[in-house]
Amino acid sequence: MTLFYIGIGSNDEAEKNCRQMIQALRQQFGRVWVSSLIQTSAEGGAAAKEKAADYYNAVACFESDASPASINGWCKRIEDQLGRVRGSLKCRADLDILQVVEDVRAVRISAIEEVYYRPLVEQLWNFQRGDPVSVFTDAVNLALEAGVKLGHQPRLLPELEFATA
Repeated sequence: MTLFYIGIGSNDEAEKNCRQMIQALRQQFGRVWVSSLIQTSAEGGAAAKEKAADYYNAVACFESDASPASINGWCKRIEDQLGRVRGSLKCRADLDILQVVEDVRAVRISAIEEVYYRPLVEQLWNFQRGDPVSVFTDAVNLALEAGVKLGHQPRLLPELEFATA
């Protein structure tokens, strides 16, 4: 099985859309490791940064035998289902493959282009290896369903038994 590290981001109804992206990942791929959810500044030129709202970002990881191309296609379909308008300063859903590895020991944090995802990948990577993890004290607390929440530390989310609203 291959490990896929996926960047999750939204700056339009961010909590709701991040929750829906995480739930979609769980429904499609089963067990999913998820980092803390943090708030980051918009990237781009000065004009874009002034006009765009801050993002909520997290990193998810799951195992799959699917090809990177099929995973990327699935990510783009979820973005479209959640109402993403490409090129807009408002981003309802952004799901990007950050890294694809055969073994958690092969993760290369420095190879991740989006600098704001690096501490989240490192947090998740350490968690998966059983090493001490970074705690984001300013993380966004996100309730996924009764008794399942994201917070200051990463967690392994169980497979969903049924679709949730």
